Amino acid sequence: MPAPGLINRYARTLIRSAARRGYGERTICEAIPIAPALLRDEREPIDVQTFFRVSRNLKLLMADEFCGFTRSPCPLGTFEMMCEGTVTGGALGATLQRAFAFYASQTPDIRFELQPHGELAAIEMHIAQPRLDPQGFLNEWWFMLWTHLAGWLIGEEIPVVAADFAHARVGSPEEYSEMLSGLCRFSQVQPRLLLPLRYLDRPVVRSRADLNGFMAPKDLDRAALYGGHLSFKSQLKARLKAQLEALQTLPSIEDAAGALHLSSQTLRRRLQAECSSYRLVKEEVRCELAMKWLHAGELPIGEVSLRAGFAEPNGLTRALKTWTGLSPLDVRRGAEPALRAPELVRLR
Repeated sequence: MPAPGLINRYARTLIRSAARRGYGERTICEAIPIAPALLRDEREPIDVQTFFRVSRNLKLLMADEFCGFTRSPCPLGTFEMMCEGTVTGGALGATLQRAFAFYASQTPDIRFELQPHGELAAIEMHIAQPRLDPQGFLNEWWFMLWTHLAGWLIGEEIPVVAADFAHARVGSPEEYSEMLSGLCRFSQVQPRLLLPLRYLDRPVVRSRADLNGFMAPKDLDRAALYGGHLSFKSQLKARLKAQLEALQTLPSIEDAAGALHLSSQTLRRRLQAECSSYRLVKEEVRCELAMKWLHAGELPIGEVSLRAGFAEPNGLTRALKTWTGLSPLDVRRGAEPALRAPELVRLR
């Protein structure tokens, strides 16, 4: 599920949007409902269940499913109508095209396009007035929604290859990796979500009878959302991250495959089908954990290097320069990484 910090930020972003539209504290608290003390103290975290109430009830209060971040309000019920049109069978790609066309008929403020790029499919997002949403809430939230909806429709997680956002990063890098489990890049020209193209041919397996569970979730547990069918990248990444944190080493591909009850050749094929590889997943895990520890500021840089599995301190320096264009000290000071894209992610 998304990091608690991200959920808290999303909830408070929605609350501030309602306040900017002239709703007073008492009105907002009664609409959610939420205790005034929690509303005022931004140091107090807002949990997932409260976030669901914030999202649902502030949309009702503002009569706007886009929560005040666009020129014109999006009519209530639009998202539900779109979802009802996705559970009529057919292939996922055609289903997403219908969903995007539906939104184009409902609002001029946000437009989605599905574009093939070799082995990848790109969901591009076009926002008419991005200045109305400077922190990129809609961009982030809709990319998470499309990822979750698409995977839910076919009954398995679709591994995100990369997500490009037009706005500057607001939260920590590890929060975004938990949200989308893929490479997240910021201050990009075109907001774009990249997925393996082959998943667009998967059949939709959900029906109208399944919609209530998706529309009113009790939490944001990815495994539950996809019926336990997580991507091989997600399964591998979770195991590698746990081992690196505990033992400061990473397994060979043979040992990692054995833990997943696969041969190394099968694991390579499965990852390749998800537009990934064992090397790329290892790099992603090392990069995310190293940046997490550097941002925390509690460990010396040399200790971070050892914990990230490097035999010598300057191993981290060389790797970070390759991954992000930054030195460990730059990351610790909060500089924005220019995350490089794997070869498959570089679109022309």
